[in-house]
Amino acid sequence: MNEQNNKLEKIKKSSNVALIVTRIGKIFMIAMAVIVCLCGIGCIAADVLGGERLYEEIGRAVPEEFMMTVNMQLFGFDIKVSDVISTIDMGWLGELGAYLIGLCVLLVFFAVMLHLVAKTFREIRDSDSPFRPVILKNLSLPFILITLLALMESLFFGAVVGIAFWCVYCILDYGCELQRQSDETL
Repeated sequence: MNEQNNKLEKIKKSSNVALIVTRIGKIFMIAMAVIVCLCGIGCIAADVLGGERLYEEIGRAVPEEFMMTVNMQLFGFDIKVSDVISTIDMGWLGELGAYLIGLCVLLVFFAVMLHLVAKTFREIRDSDSPFRPVILKNLSLPFILITLLALMESLFFGAVVGIAFWCVYCILDYGCELQRQSDETL
């Protein structure tokens, strides 16, 4: 019985570490989603304003003395930021903005996935057994969503991920049944 308690404590400790990592990952994903979304909105706004108008707005917002003194060293060449901004073709900004908004949605998706997985680890950490129906229920949605995401990447990869998750789900379901039977006999 002492060996089982030690194993349960190891599971709880590892679940606590995983909970911390998933929370950090979720916060990182949310922060990145906000940054990417703001950049996407900025690109779309710049596309709507037009390249020349954007350059004029930058010229009004930033003093000319500052633009003249800001230089970049790129492969040994001095490049003035004002020269770079004036030669940029702004026609692609709308497409970049749409791409960044799509990336923002993907980052939010990953943040939600990490939230659901963190919820599962918190439940494992706080319970007396990792084989509980609520844990199985918490894992089912992330398993399905990750499988769908993998299917969008590749049919073969998605099928392998889906089968692997289904096997893990069946194993956990069997563990829940054994735990229920064990609890009834005690």
